[in-house]
Amino acid sequence: MQKYIHIRHWNYWWEVYGCGVVLPAGPHAAEFSLTDDEAGGTLFFHFDFYNLSGLRETLWGDELFPAEHPDHALFLQRAEELALGKSDFFVGALYYPDFTPDLAFCTQPLAAERGLLDLKAPAAAPYYAAVFLSEIRPLMPEILESWMARLSQPMFGQSFSVRIPQIPTRQEALASWETDRRPGFE
Repeated sequence: MQKYIHIRHWNYWWEVYGCGVVLPAGPHAAEFSLTDDEAGGTLFFHFDFYNLSGLRETLWGDELFPAEHPDHALFLQRAEELALGKSDFFVGALYYPDFTPDLAFCTQPLAAERGLLDLKAPAAAPYYAAVFLSEIRPLMPEILESWMARLSQPMFGQSFSVRIPQIPTRQEALASWETDRRPGFE
């Protein structure tokens, strides 16, 4: 089975190609849609993937679970386990059409017989997940493809291959970056 990754924002490609920086570090996070078709018209699931650097940025910025949030301690525990190599990934947030779960709900064990789509809200399966990976490398396209294929079985109970069908050239990314940086776009 084949699935397709569609990157949702140009800033990912700006980081891939190092637009506006002397030494490109590469992306530490990626927001994408996983689809059943190459054109991207048949949505399967949405994701935010974060590598370990992206996790650190999330922790420093108190973006997902600020210190006063009831799930903050559990999030720190899962982050530490990931950083120490005790886990390969964890789901930090799940989004449902009409339901917002706490972190304990999001971090339920996943298995081949029970994947993300089985963690049902009162009436519906999730459509979006924020996933933190035990990855130290930047989330370049081939790394995203590899992780998504690797996580297909534990997350969805089915193995599938993954590819990014639309990869812009460096020139296209630079043109987009320059257009976005023109006065009036800030």
